[in-house]
Amino acid sequence: MDNKKQDNAIGTMVDRLLDLVGKDLQVKTTMAAFRDFVLEQDEELLSNVKEPVKSNAKAAHFRQEGNHFYLAKRYEKALEKYNESICYAEAGSDQLAMGYANRSAIYFEQGEFEFALLNIRLARDHNYPEKLMGKLSAREKNCRKKIDEGLAKDNVPCPRMGINVEVNPKIPFLAKGIGMKQYPGSGRGLVAERNFKTGDVILDEKTILSVVSVANRYLNCSHCGISNQHSLIPCPNCVHCMYCSGECLAEDKPLHRFECGFGAQIGNVTFNCSNMGHKLFFYGLKLFKNDLNQMMNYCEKNANTGSDPFTLDYRKYDPLEEFKHFMKSKMTCNPLVEYTFKLCAAAAYVVLMKQPSIRSLFPSKSQKQFFLNCLYNCQRVAAYYAWDNNTPTGIIAAGLTYTAKVINHSCDPNAMAFYDADRVKCILIRPVRKGEQITYSLGPAWFNPGGQSVSELSFKCRCPVCRYGSTQEWMSLGKPLPPNAGNDLSMCMAVLISDTGNDAAKLNAFQQIIQRYDPFLPNMDLSLHLRIYIEKLKDAIVNENVKLNRAKVAAAVV
Repeated sequence: MDNKKQDNAIGTMVDRLLDLVGKDLQVKTTMAAFRDFVLEQDEELLSNVKEPVKSNAKAAHFRQEGNHFYLAKRYEKALEKYNESICYAEAGSDQLAMGYANRSAIYFEQGEFEFALLNIRLARDHNYPEKLMGKLSAREKNCRKKIDEGLAKDNVPCPRMGINVEVNPKIPFLAKGIGMKQYPGSGRGLVAERNFKTGDVILDEKTILSVVSVANRYLNCSHCGISNQHSLIPCPNCVHCMYCSGECLAEDKPLHRFECGFGAQIGNVTFNCSNMGHKLFFYGLKLFKNDLNQMMNYCEKNANTGSDPFTLDYRKYDPLEEFKHFMKSKMTCNPLVEYTFKLCAAAAYVVLMKQPSIRSLFPSKSQKQFFLNCLYNCQRVAAYYAWDNNTPTGIIAAGLTYTAKVINHSCDPNAMAFYDADRVKCILIRPVRKGEQITYSLGPAWFNPGGQSVSELSFKCRCPVCRYGSTQEWMSLGKPLPPNAGNDLSMCMAVLISDTGNDAAKLNAFQQIIQRYDPFLPNMDLSLHLRIYIEKLKDAIVNENVKLNRAKVAAAVV
C-alpha cells in the first residue's frame, strides 16, 4: 500500500500519525490505541460527513453536466456524469431512463452499437417518456443497420490470453510444472519445475473480491471491478455503487449491505482501496454462515500461523477453506506500513460501529474486540494479496487473489503479472529454465530506466540486480549481440509499426526475438523490445476483455 496523498479524513489522520512518528513521540501500537486515536478526531473529521441520497433534482443536474461533456465530445467524462445521474435517479422516475438514453447516444457515436442497443432497452424498461420515443427508435434502427453492415467493433480480432500450456490438475488456473519454494530474504515464491518459453501464460486466476476506488465508483463495477465500457446499472438503494450486470448486483448484495447507505462515510476513511479489508471480514462472516463465534474461535487460534496455497485443491473449491488460509497468512511489513494498516482498520471500525445494523452483530465486549483486531488482520491480508489496476492518476480497482501473490518481485523479472477485469494473468517475458524462480517487477527493472526506483518499495529488494550493485553494473554483464541481430531487431520493429500486422503477429514477433536473444541479456539493445513486449501483452489482455464484454452484450441484444 503506497502512501499517496488522500484528500479525506484517513489522509489527514495518516499525516498526523506520521508527524507523531517523525517527532519521535511514543506511538502505542495496540489496536485499542489506534481506535482511540481515531475517536479523538471523530468530531472534526468523521461526524460532519453528509450522506447523499437519491434525488431527481441531482440526477437532472448531473445529466446536464454530462450533456455539456457530450457536446464537447469528451465521451469518457460524459459517461461518468450520466452514470452519476443514473445513480441519483429515484426509483420509478423517468430520470433513470433519460440517463440510459443519453448513454446510448455516446455508444452510438463511439461505434459501440451493441452497448447502445442495451442502453436503449434499459431506457424503455424504465419509463422513458413517450414523447421522445421516436428519437430512441431511430437510434435503435441505425444501430441494427450498422451491425448488419458489419461495422460492429466485435469483428476486430485479438489474441487469446488464457493459459496456453498444460494446466495443474489440482489448481486449474495455474500451469503444470509451477511449484512453490522458500527463498532466503524474499520468502516463498513460484519456481519452474520444468522448462518454459517466452509467451507461456502460466497463471490465469479469477479474483475472489474486488473493490473500486472512490474516484472510479461511476466507471467500474463495484463487485468485479471491470469497466464493461462503463455501461453500468446502479444499486437501487444508494448512490455510491454501480454494477456491470444484474448478476454482479445480486452477488454483491450480501456484502454491500454492510456499506449501503453510508458510502460517503466509508469513502472518507478509505486509503488506496483499503475498504478491501472490511469487505474481506464480512465475506468471511458470510462463509461462516454468519456465526460470529465460530469465526472468532478459528481466527483467534490460527491468525498469523502460516499458510500454503498449494495445499488447496481447487477441483473441489471450498471458499471457506480458502478464507481460512487467508487468515493464517504470515507476513512481515515495516513499522510505518503496519501503522497505516492499523489506522485504516481502526477508522473503518469506528465508522462501521456507528451503524446500528452492524453494531448489533457485536453485542459483547469480546466480540467488539475481535471485530477490531480481525479488521486489522483482514487489512494486512487484503493489502498483501490484492492486485491494483493503476493509472498515472491513481488506483482504479483492486482485486484479491490467493495463489498469484506468491510471485516475488525482481528488478530482472522473467514474467509480467497484470490485473484487469477480475482476473490476474502471469505471462513469461523470457524463457525460464527448470529450477529458476518466477519473478515480476513492481516497477523497477533494469530495462525500464524511467520506472519506479527501488527506494520507493516498502521492502528492501534483494534481487540479483540489487545485490550486484547498480543497474549500470548489472547491464555490463550482458553479451554483445551477434552481427545479424541488428536486422532481426529492425524487422521486429517494422512489424510493430506495420498497418497490416495484427496484434497476434506483433506479439509473436517480439516473443521470437526475446526467445532467440535471451542468452545475451541483460543487453541495452534488447531493453526497448522487452518494454514494448510487456506493454503489448497488457494491451492484449485489456483488448481481449473488452472483446469478451462486447460479445456478451451482443448476445443479450440479439
